[in-house]
Formats: sequence, C-alpha cells, structure tokens
Amino acid sequence: MVNFLKKIGIVFIELAVIGGLLLFIYDKKGFENPRQAVLAIKDLAQEAVGEAKEEIEKVPFPAQEDPVSRVFNWEYRGVKYTLEQTLYQSVYAYYKSQPKSFSYVGELKADWEDEYYGMFLRLNENDKSIPTLAADLQDLGKDKNLSDDQIVDLVLAFVQSIPYDDAKAKNILAKTGGETMLYPYETLFEQAGVCSDKSLLATVLLREMGYGTAIFAYEADNHMAIGIECPNDYSTYGSGYCYSETTSTGNKIGIIPSFDSVSNKAVDTSSLGTLDSVQSQNAKLGQLGQVTIYQKTSGKLYSGIIQTQKIAKEIDGLKNEIEKLLPVIQSQKKSIKSQEKKLEDMRGDIEDYEKDGNIEKYNSTVKKYNDLLEEYKKDVKKYNNDVGLYNKAIQRYNVLIKQ
Repeated sequence: MVNFLKKIGIVFIELAVIGGLLLFIYDKKGFENPRQAVLAIKDLAQEAVGEAKEEIEKVPFPAQEDPVSRVFNWEYRGVKYTLEQTLYQSVYAYYKSQPKSFSYVGELKADWEDEYYGMFLRLNENDKSIPTLAADLQDLGKDKNLSDDQIVDLVLAFVQSIPYDDAKAKNILAKTGGETMLYPYETLFEQAGVCSDKSLLATVLLREMGYGTAIFAYEADNHMAIGIECPNDYSTYGSGYCYSETTSTGNKIGIIPSFDSVSNKAVDTSSLGTLDSVQSQNAKLGQLGQVTIYQKTSGKLYSGIIQTQKIAKEIDGLKNEIEKLLPVIQSQKKSIKSQEKKLEDMRGDIEDYEKDGNIEKYNSTVKKYNDLLEEYKKDVKKYNNDVGLYNKAIQRYNVLIKQ
C-alpha cells in the first residue's frame, strides 16, 4: 500500500510539471488551444495510474511461509464448535500491502463503490484459504446432520463469533481517517474486525459455497451488513436478499437488529440483558437508515428465512415493547432515587426538629414526608410492574431468537 501510494504521488508530481510545460508551449507544439493540452494531461494520467495499478496486480502471490495456527470457537443452536486453520505471515503481509483505497483519474465512475468493494472480494487463484475454510465449515455442518440452510446459519454464526474490533470502530466513529477495510484473510489472521471486515469475510465464504450475496451499506449509520439471496417475497427491502448481521452473535438472517449507542455494533440478541445489566443501560435500540446495495451476485437461495419469518413478527413486537419500556423505566429509576434522597434528608430534618422541640416545623415536615412517601410507594409499585413486563419481554425475546 505504501509503495502504491508513493507511486501515485510521484505520478501526480510528474504530471504537474508536464502539465505546466504543456500549457506553456501548447501553441508551439501543435495544440490549437489549452483544452487540447488538458486532454493530453488526462490521457497521460490515465496511462500512468493504469501502469501503477498493473504493478500492484503483478505482485506475485507469496510462498506460504511462517505458518501460524488460528483456532476459532463458536456456538450454534446450543452446540459448541471448534475449527483450527493454518495461516501464514507471508500471505498476511501480502494482503496488508494490497490497495485499500480506490484511485481514479478524470470523472469518478458512477459505480466506483461497487468496484471498490469488489476489490476486497476478489480471491487470488493461488490463495486456497477461503475455499479450504468454506469446505471445512460445510463438513462440520454435515457431520452434525445440518440442512443446507442450517449450514449457512452455521457459517454466519462462525463470522459473528470473531471478536468485534471496538478500538477500530471507535476510531472510525471519531473520523480519525486512519482506518481501512480488511481483506478477508486479514480478518481471519487478526481474528478481529468491524462490520465491514466481517461482512466481507461472510460474503466470500458464502459465495464460495455457491450462494448469491450482496453488500448492504448504510453510509449515514457507518454500518455494513451482508445480504444473502433468498425468496423475494421474504427478502429485506424487497431486494431479493435477506439482511444478515455479522457484528455480534445470535442475530438471525432476515432480522435487522438493534445497535449499541457506544460501540455501534449490533446488540447480542442471543442474550439481551435484564433491566439492570450494563448492556441494557447503554443500549440505544434504534433502526438503520437508508441502504445502498452493492456487489449483487446470484446463486443458491437461502430458504431458512421462511421459518424465521414465522416468529419474526412476534420478535419485532417484543423489540418495540422493549424499546418503549426501557427509557420509561430508566426515567422512573432516576426519579425514585431522587425521591429516596429527599426522604432521607427529610428524616434528618424531622429528627433535628424533634430534638430542638420545634413542634411546628416538625409537624409540617412530617406531613410533607408522609405525602412524599405515599407518592414514592406508588412510583415504586409502577416501576416494579414495568420492570416485570420488561424482563418478561426480554425472556420471551431470548427464547424466540434462539429458535
């Protein structure tokens, strides 16, 4: 990547010099007007950038040197799986050196983003890591007598289990500008990634297994997910693809999850916490905004969505109930704590008035205390009732999401 950028930088410096000379002597070299000189510069730039890209593409795939073992552990439908893969430092270094940005000269292509994502999805013919991993995952599923649809779920669960890179996500949200997407091999090697990294990995694995896929990009939300080709009537946005979340475990194909307000990753739907959990206190159960779909391919259909949608309506209803109850309960809890502080202060005042023999203030404060105490008891009763409803909804949600 450094060499590629350096090459482009040199090209642009050279072009600036050449451009100045062309504009200075255009009338002495047969150019009829400055526009012809500009067109000449453009042609030269396209040729130079093309040459730089060709240099990158000609970098040979390395010999497999310095092997390292990567062990992956995950769970699907209550069964624990383990898979060991041998990766190589030399191959990892190769992918780290590959382009991570889209370069162009002249007008930006209308489909440049599609080409950009495609750059990360192209497999080098000498790299057998993805075909090997896909075959190993399929073998694991067949050993457990899983159906084709369940093997797709198993693959997604595998990718979901790869740790989310919270530090990288924080930098992206802070717009530091220092983060780039990873090639699938890098994600496997580092055993970590954000939504884009993990979505790209899931995409190449499922493509290798013959499934149609797409990339769901949510620019305003800084989020990416994978779309898996499924029956159109059951698809997300009527796109022909079912939304599939990769950032956390337990998210089912075809169901768009809620997202944590701090990390911007999907809430782990396999274990939504009860009210007092840290997860619930930090949760911002919002929905994604506008989507743009890239890298559409056709292949085998995922039909598991048909069964999923039988419970999806109830799941969505529970999500809405949870989303409404959570801020209400959090507000109630804050109010109750404030009331408890006031009652404690008033008890101290009452004791002081009694000691001082200030009967008038004693009686007045006792009345206020009793009134506040009655209000407090009612609020606590309402709070406990709402907490019960919330936790009941969470428990039912967790049962459904694991089916």
